[in-house]
Amino acid sequence: MNTSFEKIGWRWQIDRLQQQLGEWIEVRMRSIDALPSADPLPAWVSVFLVRLSWLLLAGLLLWFSYRVLYPYYQQWLVKSKHIKLSSDRSIVQASTVPELLAKSQQFQQEGDYTQAARWLYLAMLQRLNDTKLVPHQPSLTDREYLKLLDTFPAIQSGNLLISTHEQIHFGDAIVTAADFDRCQQAVKEVMSYEL
Repeated sequence: MNTSFEKIGWRWQIDRLQQQLGEWIEVRMRSIDALPSADPLPAWVSVFLVRLSWLLLAGLLLWFSYRVLYPYYQQWLVKSKHIKLSSDRSIVQASTVPELLAKSQQFQQEGDYTQAARWLYLAMLQRLNDTKLVPHQPSLTDREYLKLLDTFPAIQSGNLLISTHEQIHFGDAIVTAADFDRCQQAVKEVMSYEL
């Protein structure tokens, strides 16, 4: 490992720029001191001004970067492999329970248990809406669905589907075949629930 001091690191460059700016301000202050009416500034004021100018410059760069790059970041999020929760709910509203279960089965046959479990979750949401137990509300989070399901002790198996979806959507979890089998059993219990 090279222990010599490298002069190409970004910290060294920043320190060098600070030093040069401080020296420039000091030279300017001396030229102002040469004027008869100017009061000399203490050294701490020039250091403070240099650091304040760097702080303002950094803040301006951060703000500019945010304004320029954030729209691209949002587009990337939309295009990423993770489908947003709101789009999940819009899929549910446009589909029937058998369609959603068929999509789940298709992913299961392809060996993609993660997507298969996601579609089971969507089928459960559609079933809850169809039975008027929990109508579709795009503003509801998974945690809120869990609280609503707690009022129906007979369908507590839905908690497994919701927590699995939460792990898939927010934790990038991978669902195994055994996990999917448990989710499939849970959705069967929810589907068999009668008012």
